[in-house]
Amino acid sequence: MRKAVRIGLFLKIFLLSSAVSLISLIGGYWLLEKEMVSRVSRILKSESQLVLDQLSHAIAIPVITDDRLTINDLLQTFSLQNGVKEIFVRGKDGKLLGDSIKGHPPVLGNQLPAVNAESKIFFHHFEQFKYALASKTIFFGKVPIGTISIVFSDKPYRIIRNEILSSFLVLGMAGLILSLGGALFLSRFLTRPIKTLHQATQSLMGGDYSLQLTPSSHDELGDLTEGFNQMVKELHHKELLQNALIRYVSHDMAERILLNPELIHLGGIRQEVVVLFADIRNFTRLSNILTPEQTVAILNEYYGFLIRVVLDYQGSVNNIMGDGFMAVFGIPEFLPDHPRIALECATALREAIKTCSKSRMERNLPIAEFGMGIHIGDGIVGNIGSGMRMEYTVVGQTVNVASRLETLAQPSEILVSMDLCDRAGGSFSFSEAYPVPLKGMDKEIRVCRLLENTKNG
Repeated sequence: MRKAVRIGLFLKIFLLSSAVSLISLIGGYWLLEKEMVSRVSRILKSESQLVLDQLSHAIAIPVITDDRLTINDLLQTFSLQNGVKEIFVRGKDGKLLGDSIKGHPPVLGNQLPAVNAESKIFFHHFEQFKYALASKTIFFGKVPIGTISIVFSDKPYRIIRNEILSSFLVLGMAGLILSLGGALFLSRFLTRPIKTLHQATQSLMGGDYSLQLTPSSHDELGDLTEGFNQMVKELHHKELLQNALIRYVSHDMAERILLNPELIHLGGIRQEVVVLFADIRNFTRLSNILTPEQTVAILNEYYGFLIRVVLDYQGSVNNIMGDGFMAVFGIPEFLPDHPRIALECATALREAIKTCSKSRMERNLPIAEFGMGIHIGDGIVGNIGSGMRMEYTVVGQTVNVASRLETLAQPSEILVSMDLCDRAGGSFSFSEAYPVPLKGMDKEIRVCRLLENTKNG
């Protein structure tokens, strides 16, 4: 597929403006030329009629008396009129009685009309000769006695017309040059802020949210610049929001929430979730023998490992409660793979705890041991809190069961409810299930331990 030729906006605007100016000049010249030709024709008719009317009255008696001297004198006198090239008179029989150009045959003599009893003027314009022929019957009383004809040249009028057209062309070319200059200025004026916006957009795509452009004018371009600045602010806000979300949920989940905000149920909704609790065993004893700085340091180091694991497995860290935290899989949307993913995350958390503990032991630092409990079931998902502070979390019996299982778990032990074991598939190894009573529940719940060795399947 051939790549389309790219023509810059500046060149498009300049060429379009130039084309409009050139078309206007050519069109104006054509209209002026047409109007000038029409006006010259009307002037020739008007002036020829005036000369014919005056001369026909003055020459009637000399024609009757055959006074050729007087006839020629009158013809010489009237031939001095502007544009008159030749005047000649014919008698009733068609013979030439007088000519303003002596000894010269009439230029358009063969175009003369026959003498008749009508007083209408015959007029014809000969484009090939640049002449016009006007004729009129001479009357004595009501009797036709001859014909008088005048040959008009449009040369004087063509000279005037050419001068007007030349002046128009000079002014038109000057206007064209000015319009081209204006087109050049307009093109630069329009494209400069657009180029600035394009460069700013490239920078924005590179992650630079510090851009704030100054509007170059108070018009639509200025509105476009203001809109760009507002867009940058909103994108920056979205970026900050996404970065904040990523601290609590996985990157993929954060993008899904931002692209589909309707997934966040502001009023609360009942849906299936997997809840995992992890807590440091004997933390009270540990905190009593450590300084406050050491206590905070050990929590931060372990949480730095564990929270990253949760986020990597599409979970959200819903609560950090000092020596423990709650992770939820399935919000804002529960997927069929979440039971398996939650158990894989629990296994990865156990390995991360071992890795962190080994690193601390090599540095002769105290270590912590965690117990975990996981359960699946329905929970109430939504924003909970007050107008001062809200938290998107899960509440309900499922959360309580997972918390009780975590309390029963021994160091490095992961207790899993049978409800979750039945949904996990065949890729995990569990101990034999056994019943345990849970505080606040009328009946026992069957649980099993998630073993370290997993099946290859």
